[in-house]
Amino acid sequence: MNFPELYGKRVRLGELSLSGLSEMYEYSKNPLLYKYFEFEPQKSIEETLEYLMKLLKRSEADNAHYWFIRLLENDKVIGTFGIHDIDQRKKTAEVSYGISPGYWGMGYFTETLQIVLYHLFVECDFFRIYATTRSDNVPSIKGLESVGFQKEGILRGYYLSHDGKRHDAAILAILQQDYVK
Repeated sequence: MNFPELYGKRVRLGELSLSGLSEMYEYSKNPLLYKYFEFEPQKSIEETLEYLMKLLKRSEADNAHYWFIRLLENDKVIGTFGIHDIDQRKKTAEVSYGISPGYWGMGYFTETLQIVLYHLFVECDFFRIYATTRSDNVPSIKGLESVGFQKEGILRGYYLSHDGKRHDAAILAILQQDYVK
């Protein structure tokens, strides 16, 4: 599949590269980012590099792609957005994302999601896009629902936090027919 750079009014989804490492580390060490994640904040730029290399490797496969979310005004990296578990036959994929807490509540997630959904549904003819997030991650769920995702269910005990606690996951999805309405 072809995954071009994608543009919105305020953000650009650009290719992952080492040039964004220091900005990625800047938000990856922030404990707020990990409030709903299974793992702890990154403690060094080397840990961020290791994670970035993992995303780059995943993007080389046929079933995943990740972008940096960059501000158009200054090209600053404020997060990552990925599509993975792509099933070409079924035309389905999962989305995942992480945005710097310094940019939460400003509409960047919604804008990014809209850009990706347009690309997947209109330009690539996908049928279904889904997301999995902790069931208590209200901001993420509201953001997904704001663009048409619907809750499909709860996966009990799906996440295992670094502290050994289990958390339920909510699964939400949007179908192409719902998107085009």
